[in-house]
Amino acid sequence: VNYARDEVNLYWSVPELAGTIVDLHDRFGSGKVDLAGHSLGGRGLVLALYEVAATRPDLRLGEIVLLAPDMDFDIFRKLLPRIRPLVQSITVYTSDGDKALDVSEQVHGYPRLGQSGNEVEVLTSVEFVDVSDLTAMSTNGHLYHIYNKEVGADLDQLLNQGKSANERIGLEQVGSNLWLIKPNQ
Repeated sequence: VNYARDEVNLYWSVPELAGTIVDLHDRFGSGKVDLAGHSLGGRGLVLALYEVAATRPDLRLGEIVLLAPDMDFDIFRKLLPRIRPLVQSITVYTSDGDKALDVSEQVHGYPRLGQSGNEVEVLTSVEFVDVSDLTAMSTNGHLYHIYNKEVGADLDQLLNQGKSANERIGLEQVGSNLWLIKPNQ
């Protein structure tokens, strides 16, 4: 019931988030700022980057990570050409066991970016990491980045070690831009 209010608050916050991104870039320098967004925050991050691209197309950021992003897949595809030049890379984590995104798909009527099974190969400049093989440690499967150590280890390799998906341990490539995180045995 409160989710509609959360969405409105998100849209109200996009200009401030865009301003914060510009401030971080100007303070720390080109390519030095990595950003991550979870769920609805991932949508806010993408919208803020779209706004930044319109006002500061010269700005360059580091890694962008979207964890279980609750955003329409096709809207992301339409916004991507403007935001992609701003960032070093974009990584999207998905799952087929994310019940929160399943509900969001029902409410919105369209697949969410954070759901597994989308035609990710059409987004050639984005790396997708599917966590569906991991045991759901939270009741709704939406907080895998908190509860699954494999996701934390992958994020460490991405953000702290600067490795692309094809260099990271624990991933199996299953498509041109799609990898699976394998459970630790």
